[in-house]
Amino acid sequence: MGGSRPPSPLAPVPPEGAPDGKNRHHIGRADGASRRLMVRLTSRDFRVAETERRSAAAVCLLVDLSYSMALRGTWAVAKQTALALHALLRSRFPQDAVQVIGFSNYARELHEAELAGLGWDMVQGTNLHHALLLAGRHIDKHPEHEPVVLIVTDGEPTAHLQRDGRSWFDWPPSPETIELTLAEVDKMTRRHAALNIFMLADDARLSAFVDNVARRNGGRVLQAAPERLGEYVIRDFLRTRGSGRR
Repeated sequence: MGGSRPPSPLAPVPPEGAPDGKNRHHIGRADGASRRLMVRLTSRDFRVAETERRSAAAVCLLVDLSYSMALRGTWAVAKQTALALHALLRSRFPQDAVQVIGFSNYARELHEAELAGLGWDMVQGTNLHHALLLAGRHIDKHPEHEPVVLIVTDGEPTAHLQRDGRSWFDWPPSPETIELTLAEVDKMTRRHAALNIFMLADDARLSAFVDNVARRNGGRVLQAAPERLGEYVIRDFLRTRGSGRR
């Protein structure tokens, strides 16, 4: 059992949307931007291109609640992004089934009514394995819906759910944590659910993990500056929602 991981600095400013050859895109940040941000976003902040495709989607937004999110000042923006996605779906896509899942040492569903007052978890562990398990169950409940899975995180998986239901944390991550998390990634791939990941830290271990996920799953990796997270999550959702993957 190890100590908590130290925070990593945010990525340097690249050209907006510039790919690096590994299905990854970088979202630039403004110079001098504050690390502690309070951004209020609603569905009216985004222009929605109406398309003929109106079939229902099973939408999962997985949001990291770990202590490092608070240390970097990114938790408030992640929470506002979840609220904005709820507002957009309610107003533009009421036929969609949305589930927001928060994950730290454990994962749990976050209802819209509790999001506004929700805080981060001061515990060790980034249990993406458990979050993907819950997201898979949500998708399986809606087999006729188009699956849309968006992940917001600032660290690699460091915890997994054991057979007895208890969380196991280790740093560096245990091979079992990585193996079980990737097994859930592969299940998502078989569900035809692309995993689009928004990285909130420029961390070598996280980069290696998400690049592996992208290779296995075919989803996209975006390195997001916190102040633009809401904009790009919504934009990516609309892009995925209108593309008709299935």
